[in-house]
Amino acid sequence: MTESTGVVTDSTTRCGVQSRTAAEDIRGTAPQVGAYCLLPAPGPWPQQIPPAEPGRFPRLDGARTLYYRPYPGQPTTETPFFWDTTRRRIHRPSPLGGWAPAGPGERFLGVCVHGRHDTCCGRRGGGLLRRVADLLPGAPVYGVSHLGGDRFSATAILLPGGYLLGRLDDLSDEQLSELVTRGLLPLGHLRGRLGTTPVESVAEIWYRETFQRRDPTLAPTTTVVGAAAMTGLSEVLVEDAGHRWRLAISREQRGESPIHYTCTAPLSRPVYGWSVSLVEETALSS
Repeated sequence: MTESTGVVTDSTTRCGVQSRTAAEDIRGTAPQVGAYCLLPAPGPWPQQIPPAEPGRFPRLDGARTLYYRPYPGQPTTETPFFWDTTRRRIHRPSPLGGWAPAGPGERFLGVCVHGRHDTCCGRRGGGLLRRVADLLPGAPVYGVSHLGGDRFSATAILLPGGYLLGRLDDLSDEQLSELVTRGLLPLGHLRGRLGTTPVESVAEIWYRETFQRRDPTLAPTTTVVGAAAMTGLSEVLVEDAGHRWRLAISREQRGESPIHYTCTAPLSRPVYGWSVSLVEETALSS
């Protein structure tokens, strides 16, 4: 049921359940964020995370602040860091002052556990991290504050590639282990890559799922070459490994029943999905 405030209180109508029931497409749903400033902070966190104080981080276009902490119940001794879509590197404080890029092999996996922002994130995200702790004791996985896309919980961010993931509580133990220990992307759970448009993310996900490309450090080049506003159809070129694929991609409303995009949303919204068709494949000359 839904109270007059719009807050979902019945487990059968929580946003995550509604999204799964409607078979909502998670592709192309990564938020348009240019950078993340991550601050270690013990819980509980407020519903809305305030911006970092001025001067704490470099000036970054489109930056959003995230709190993070080990989970559950561990002391918070980490340092602040930032990541942006321009450099695609984790930057931590340098002993010499300023900021220094982390090594190329450093990863960060943060699962949204922000229950005060959305019930589904707290329940599904927290449950996933407890499962990780049982499956892989001591694994370097963190709880983070609101990432967006609450209805796709358990959601996560994987850096430095900048991938947003969703419905991770549906992963098998093997998939979860490969994500945590090797950073391999779980196909079927990719929302998109930060710094790309939704249609570019959908094109990359098509490529990864078609050819089983799971390494986040090896991303294809995606280029939108045509878009028709009236029809909503886009043409995208995907290039990698000596080949080029021309895709026709469209976004369309699916079903007639709207869903809650978050458990605290006073309004319901339509369900959308993507259609992808291969138009042409070309071998590129060396």
